[in-house]
Amino acid sequence: MNTAISIVGAGNVATRLASAFNASNVSISHISSRTIESSSTLADSIGAAACRIDELPESQLTVVCVSDDLIPIVLKEINPAIPVAYTSGSVSIETLPKRAQIGVFYPLQTLTKERETILSDVPFFIEANSKEFCNQLVELAKKISSNVSIATSEERSKIHLTAVFVNNFVNHILYHAKAYADDNNVNFDHLMPLLFETIEKIKSNAPSEVQTGPARRGDKQTIQTQTEALTGETKKIYEVLTESIIKTYLK
Repeated sequence: MNTAISIVGAGNVATRLASAFNASNVSISHISSRTIESSSTLADSIGAAACRIDELPESQLTVVCVSDDLIPIVLKEINPAIPVAYTSGSVSIETLPKRAQIGVFYPLQTLTKERETILSDVPFFIEANSKEFCNQLVELAKKISSNVSIATSEERSKIHLTAVFVNNFVNHILYHAKAYADDNNVNFDHLMPLLFETIEKIKSNAPSEVQTGPARRGDKQTIQTQTEALTGETKKIYEVLTESIIKTYLK
């Protein structure tokens, strides 16, 4: 198989992987996405060629960086002779169209087009439908990360679900916190040291060991006052999390 690779997609994951591969001297020859404009923008930034999906080279790996719902659709459009690896944490290989070579190249990190992310210590989870292809994907991942593991679709699914709690749900809670702060003339920047300390604590302690706050203490008056100060979805989230903390520690 050719040592160069192709990428399908031009969004967050595609952009950050392309940047990491390029910085590690992994040759990217072609970029294909929904529009020639988005393909060209990413391709031009790394010296690759923009192409249609039916123009992808047959002799090299194509890394598919699209949303979960689009993976089966995109795979049907790619020549079956082309080895492919997709970047999803939750889509099982068994649910996708059969191919001679299909694998997973899953980075456990939140990636954004506009923000440069160092991938050297980001966990990558690899799976493939053959041992040989799996080894090839492992070697490719090791070119951009020192933290590479093999994981089955079932294991990946559990990792991804845990990541939803750690990243997506935490970020959404922060959205509500900032909205409340903005509405009440609270400088959200003042919360940054608290947020950083929260993360630092769980690096060396179990979350259960460092839980604090009015719900953990069973401070009913504070809980009532804070509940009354909130409205809408923010109030619902406060109530659900407060009840969960009380059930976990005080019942």
